[in-house]
Amino acid sequence: MTEKSRFRSWFGFKALSRFFLVGLLLSVCLFFVLDAIFPFYVSPSYAKIIYDREGKILHAFLSQDEKWRFHTKLSQISPQLKKAIIEKEDQYFYYHIGFNPLAIGRAMLRNVQTHKRTSGASTITMQVARLAEPKKRTYLNKLVELFRALQLEKNYSKDEILERYLNLVPYGSNIEGVRAASLIYFGTEPNQLSLAQTTLLTIVPNRPNSLALGQKNQSLLVQERNRWIEIFTQKEIFPTTDLADALKEPLQILPRQLPRAAPHFSIRLQRAFSDQDEIYSTLNANFQMRIERNLSSYIQKNKSLGIHHAAVLVIDNRTREVVAYVGSADFQDKKNAGEVDGVQAVRSPGSTLKPLIYGLAFDKGLLTPKSKILDVPMDFDGYAPENFDRNFQGEVSVETALAYSLNLPAVETLNQLGVHTLSNSLIESGFTQIAKDKLKLGLSLALGGCGVTLEELTGLFAAFANGGTWEKPHYTLAQTQYKGQQNNLLSPQAAYMVSEILTQVQRPDLPSDYQNSKNVPKIAWKTGTSYGRRDAWCIGFNAHYTIGVWVGNFSGEGVAALTGAGMATPLLFKIFTTIDYAPQKEELETPEGLKKRLVCSETGKVPSHFCTYLIEDYYIPTISQSDRCNHLKAVFVSENEEKSFCNQCLPEKGYKTAYYPNLGAELAHFKESRQIFFVKPPAHNPDCPYLGNRAGSAPRILLPSPEKTYLLLDSLSEIPLVARTDADVKTIDWYLNDAFYGRTSPQKQLFFKNLKGRIKVSCSDDKGRSSHIFITVE
Repeated sequence: MTEKSRFRSWFGFKALSRFFLVGLLLSVCLFFVLDAIFPFYVSPSYAKIIYDREGKILHAFLSQDEKWRFHTKLSQISPQLKKAIIEKEDQYFYYHIGFNPLAIGRAMLRNVQTHKRTSGASTITMQVARLAEPKKRTYLNKLVELFRALQLEKNYSKDEILERYLNLVPYGSNIEGVRAASLIYFGTEPNQLSLAQTTLLTIVPNRPNSLALGQKNQSLLVQERNRWIEIFTQKEIFPTTDLADALKEPLQILPRQLPRAAPHFSIRLQRAFSDQDEIYSTLNANFQMRIERNLSSYIQKNKSLGIHHAAVLVIDNRTREVVAYVGSADFQDKKNAGEVDGVQAVRSPGSTLKPLIYGLAFDKGLLTPKSKILDVPMDFDGYAPENFDRNFQGEVSVETALAYSLNLPAVETLNQLGVHTLSNSLIESGFTQIAKDKLKLGLSLALGGCGVTLEELTGLFAAFANGGTWEKPHYTLAQTQYKGQQNNLLSPQAAYMVSEILTQVQRPDLPSDYQNSKNVPKIAWKTGTSYGRRDAWCIGFNAHYTIGVWVGNFSGEGVAALTGAGMATPLLFKIFTTIDYAPQKEELETPEGLKKRLVCSETGKVPSHFCTYLIEDYYIPTISQSDRCNHLKAVFVSENEEKSFCNQCLPEKGYKTAYYPNLGAELAHFKESRQIFFVKPPAHNPDCPYLGNRAGSAPRILLPSPEKTYLLLDSLSEIPLVARTDADVKTIDWYLNDAFYGRTSPQKQLFFKNLKGRIKVSCSDDKGRSSHIFITVE
């Protein structure tokens, strides 16, 4: 070659090199421009998995695009599967930049020679691009796929790309990803697959239809599996002994449904943690299964009564974790709205808030367990509650009032506390409906005049088991690690006193078979029945668990047999013996600062010199009231006890001091009206010159209520006149607009009608004491 020829050759090569470099530079610039305009990231939607507390799958949900596609990390894939996939799909995966030029050239040549597509050249990266953006197989789309592959290599590491491939690879129908295929077809995690199973999952994605995993393709699947095992053997990819064993392994493909347990609980977590693909819950699958069986059996037995559903929530007191959650007796019962979540449904709580009322009263120093409170008919500005059995006891201790769930004592205690005290405590403890209705609530709150959920009530009672500290229930293990919202609902002393009262077994709501049951744990419990018998409640706790039970119908239909004691309590005890059954049980510890003292059995107060029968009672030093007992009062009487004297008419001799029951006006009126005998002081000295000015209580007008408007619907409508007086009052005179209307005894009522407008109602007792109110009649 001449010097001139060599020069031309060198110059041509140099020009070609420059052209190539310029073209490469322009291509790189174009790539970055297009990458900025058309960015590409692979973020598929994944099926959501709810795990139980042991890490086992509890419930699985389809992805947003209706696929069984589970987010699987590369660390969750066995090294064998990873190695087999790379060997079969892309041996140079860790070395190329997204595509393999040699493989593309070889494929194009073969396709040209055969005039058809006989060989592909897709790398794993290119397959990820195609799976993320499925398109028709054309040469133009192949170029787009190449561009997307380069973007993937730019945005992700090789392991990240491989991980996405293993999450997107198809296995027929709506099953994508090796984990979904492994769980559905083999019932095992992808890091626990045998080599034979690994090989099968490696070869199916290229032929997801012809090699569909199922019973129909058994022979073809075995044939293709063994062919690739032989290839792996020739290439010495895996140990020879392992490959030999894989050839002998029988094919066992049993497509199975993924778990769909605890549906109400799982749906709740799916919605609450919509940004998470895997949720590790606190649920105890064993407890859940037992309780679901108990609940289903229990409701089946009682369907003939018209009762179709129940809900149960179980909280571990030590961690506040929800360990069982059953929203209804049968999620599939569409006829009776079984898909409704009874744990979250807002219902009337009946009497279940009474323990908190008394606990707050203990902390305010108003009461102690042995304190006596009235159980008599009362009118609270037009609200006149009755007891469940419509009977009244007159006067009872707090522990009796709570154990027997008497209504009047609870309402009167709430009246002393103030409705806002109770409502604020409930609002601070997560009662959302009460927060919404705060301005509408009245004294009926004590008897269920509000809306609550089973979750809220169970969380409330868990506070009694934890020294009065309320904490929001935990549904995931992550929540347990990071303590959530807390509230010092009650003092430890008040919580313990309430708990001790609720453990008493001498009460009407005790299950009939309780005494015959062995090893039943010591339980504190409270029942509730809503108005119209629409809801039956029983919430109970011991040192370990708090269990909430609701029984009823989601339609709100009332049923005669639906009471807390009759329907909810037996189920509560059954569940307790199912999950916490042992001969010896831990009990709640007596808190420091709680003391005992002797009190008078008549009043529950510190005894006076005339108190003869004393009993022990809990109290909180410096908080509980320490006023002296006054169940008797000293009266000056004649020696024959025929008349009494005041200080003004006390003679110099011929008298003595005697003690008589010191009944308040309400209790005295109650006993008088029901002809219950009690010793009364003799009539006052008729010759007393100060009789008209003698000390005592003026009559208290009970009906009508002051400053109320009454609507008389017809000429027969009447308004009652009722007053309470001191025990020694014999007659009452009534006046309407200062005009005498009539005279009656304190035990009887008068009625009036045919008067309208603003009316002054007055009454005067036979001791000259009087009172008055104003009402409006329309």
